[in-house]
Amino acid sequence: MGEQLTGRTVRDVMTGRPVCVEPGTTLTEAARLMRDNAIGDVLVAEGERLVGIVTSGDIVRVVAAERDPATIVAGSLTDRELVTVHADDDTGEAARIMKERSLRRLPVCESDRVIGVITWNDLTRGQRHQPPDSDEGATGVGWSTRPDG
Repeated sequence: MGEQLTGRTVRDVMTGRPVCVEPGTTLTEAARLMRDNAIGDVLVAEGERLVGIVTSGDIVRVVAAERDPATIVAGSLTDRELVTVHADDDTGEAARIMKERSLRRLPVCESDRVIGVITWNDLTRGQRHQPPDSDEGATGVGWSTRPDG
């Protein structure tokens, strides 16, 4: 699969200008932003520093656990180490990371600042590939020990 996705950089296919929220933003507000922007995630940042990602799956799990998303803040879901890709990485590398870690999206960084998000759909637009099995927001989803993230 990776061979079919090479030859382009992450920058070529990513979605730029990601929607970011502060750690104190409630999940209700994060959900509104996702709805209003027709996206499945918001990035959590303290100033310019990316600290996490909240997905629609995270919000579903909060609601299913009968917790009030109006009282849960985005920062409370960011206690894992974030997996990112660099804008100049090959799309095949992004696909490999997503497949290995069962991720559907990755924040894209350049010079230690987030500049976009790449999704499985971005990688496979116009191709027929199954997305990685994923439970968005579950432990390990969107997070890693990648040192150059």
